[in-house]
Amino acid sequence: MIAGIVAIVGRPNVGKSTLFNKLTRSTTAIVDDRPGVTRDRIYGAVTTDEDLGHGYILVDTGGFETDDLYYQPFARNIVWEQTEQAIRDADLVMMVFDAKTGLHPHDRELVQFLKQLGKRVEYVVNKIDGQEQQSLSLEFHELGLGDLHIISAAHSRGIWELSETVQEHLNEAGGLKTMKLKDNDAVKIALIGRPNAGKSSILNRMCGEERVLVSEVAGTTRDTIDTPLVYNKRNYILLDTAGIRKKKKIFDKLEGLSVLRSLRAMEDADVVVLVIDALEGLSDQDCKLAQLAAAKFKPILIVVNKWDLVPEKETNTARNYEVNIRNKLQDMPFVPVLFASCLENQRIHKIMAKVEELVEAYSKRVPTSRINDCMQRAVQEHTPALLRKYNKRVKFYFATQVAINPPTIVVKCNVADEIQESYKRYMVKRFRTELEYGDVPLRVFFRDKADEKEFAAQH
Repeated sequence: MIAGIVAIVGRPNVGKSTLFNKLTRSTTAIVDDRPGVTRDRIYGAVTTDEDLGHGYILVDTGGFETDDLYYQPFARNIVWEQTEQAIRDADLVMMVFDAKTGLHPHDRELVQFLKQLGKRVEYVVNKIDGQEQQSLSLEFHELGLGDLHIISAAHSRGIWELSETVQEHLNEAGGLKTMKLKDNDAVKIALIGRPNAGKSSILNRMCGEERVLVSEVAGTTRDTIDTPLVYNKRNYILLDTAGIRKKKKIFDKLEGLSVLRSLRAMEDADVVVLVIDALEGLSDQDCKLAQLAAAKFKPILIVVNKWDLVPEKETNTARNYEVNIRNKLQDMPFVPVLFASCLENQRIHKIMAKVEELVEAYSKRVPTSRINDCMQRAVQEHTPALLRKYNKRVKFYFATQVAINPPTIVVKCNVADEIQESYKRYMVKRFRTELEYGDVPLRVFFRDKADEKEFAAQH
């Protein structure tokens, strides 16, 4: 059983994220030589016994920073606030020292803070890359902390012995906290958009707690943060992602890594929520993000955030704004648009209600008889054009739904390759509206009757 929460803490750049990735056997946390890379709390599972399924939850945190040693661009030390919350929530704490830089006054300060809280702490001296560097750990003994774990997270030296010790102490403690990180049945919702559109603020509102960092500084979020949420007795995972700017505006390697992870989160998601700034409108970059999601046949919800800041709103302001969005997204007229204000908490509660609708429509299955009736009516009301090449019209024989997520329909006809694109769009629109597939992407394949066996083998 995965039980017990362990928080990794320490000064910036002591190797916390490297240790987190090694123990969780993942690349979840972004690792860079610069200090202050990690900002939010990042959760992962550590398995100590695969046969029995034993393990614990590990939390990577931002570095301990003070006024005289501060790497962040924020006016308030919001990174430490997240770290402090992780410490208070934890059953056990791993405090990491950097052997190469030696004992620092801030190490002493953090040790005293942990002692005052009365937390069980395992003290770890990192970056002892070989036997010849063992002496670097000696100065840390003057803190009087008892046994120290000598490790090299980068070279996986001593970390599994550390993990086993942590597991033993958790087993002895009892009454452990736990949380469900992975749920194969959970619906993944990716919050994407440009920097400073309000994605993190919306996630915090939806969760009812300050789960991720929020500031006016663009690019605050770096890692993709997974947050479990239960809505109407169904499990969801909210994926807060880093803001995605145009490629030509990305000069920093760290931002490039964050953007790649945001795009990966969008591909992994079941539903994509595109958050835009009401004052800036739907930009070309937003359109590209929507097109990327549509190319993967993902359900999309556009949330126009900061609607409270739009001046001099009138009766038709929202309608005209939505018309402008739809004009820019001509290939996606079905995408729903929701106007919200995170600051005023306006219509934030409607996001999950709309997501729930999209999830239901995405997994909808329509009887074959109903699909065929719809197809016949569509053909009767709008006959396909005459194919001059064959001197005849397209004949539609049969239609059936073959898959869900996304809903997929196969239409059998005599000359599929010759059907005009405009007529294909007409058929898709008729299927969507009459069969009530809602606001989700609908895949329709037109296949020659002779291609039936080949298509079945591929799908």
